[in-house]
Amino acid sequence: QIVNSGYGKSDKRRSLENYRDNFGEKRGTQMSAIIPPSMISSLYGYYNEWSAFEHNNPWRESYREGNGIFERRFVFFIAFFMLLTRAVRQWCDRQTQANTITTTSKILSIRPTMIGGTLHALITSMLSIGILASRDAGAPALWQTIGLPLSLAYFTTDIYHYCLPRRDKIITFHHLLMCVCHYPVGHSSGALLAGAGDAEWVVWLSLVGYTSEVSTVLMNYRWYLLQTLKADWIGFGVVNCLVVLSWAARVGLFGYLLFVEILPRSSEYVAAKQVLTFVCMVGGHFAIGVLSLYWLHVMCRGGLKSLFVFQKVSEKDQGAAFEFGNDIGRPKKQL
Repeated sequence: QIVNSGYGKSDKRRSLENYRDNFGEKRGTQMSAIIPPSMISSLYGYYNEWSAFEHNNPWRESYREGNGIFERRFVFFIAFFMLLTRAVRQWCDRQTQANTITTTSKILSIRPTMIGGTLHALITSMLSIGILASRDAGAPALWQTIGLPLSLAYFTTDIYHYCLPRRDKIITFHHLLMCVCHYPVGHSSGALLAGAGDAEWVVWLSLVGYTSEVSTVLMNYRWYLLQTLKADWIGFGVVNCLVVLSWAARVGLFGYLLFVEILPRSSEYVAAKQVLTFVCMVGGHFAIGVLSLYWLHVMCRGGLKSLFVFQKVSEKDQGAAFEFGNDIGRPKKQL
């Protein structure tokens, strides 16, 4: 039909090529209106200049100049959290096999990572608060050599033990973001680049951010009460209110760090050619702040009564696998 109508293959090919050319030109014009070619060229040129410089990548410098100290301690703490979770699971299994199940063994069998998670939150929050309160000039080094390797190791093991099995994308994103943003702070050479020449400030920024882990300790205690209380208790309302206040403080804290501490330093990062680092820093604090705001909204959605009055967890929900969103108050998915 095409040959008989006089519309040969060569004509069809030329028509298709003309269409692609016109479409490409039109699309290029639309993209140029959104992103000027000069900006794309500038960004590309900046990236080439940044990547070509030997000592300009904070992640690479932390790995190269750290002599493997951070990585060795990171591996040590991974082994610690792995063995801790394994020990908890084995203990719960022995309790079940011996038919001596207790309340503690029952709730830990549901959530074997609770002890590791609470320990991580308690150590990192107390350590960061203690270092910030200390006047010892060498105290921040303790954060780089102990606090950060421990924390990043916990996030890695929690991805393996909780995030992947439960397919929790939000918590996986949180953990990966924390690892990427805080790794350069673990060594002075990386921190110097990550802070655009001010290593002390970027370590301070990391310390202040980790004080928010206090809210995780309170959240875990709230979960323990939900699983073990038989009736309403005034202490539950107090703990619940402290949890909400701590999450509200997280939102305020990350808002302060972003708008008061980080964004005003944009010119310093541009001058130091650390725009990529600056973007990661802004994006990380913005994302954690938004996540905290979202979870705060979920917790408060039930109104004041749900905060002050204890509602016993049903036997069905008590035996269900732990999920962070459901624990906070997000409606459970219908199977």
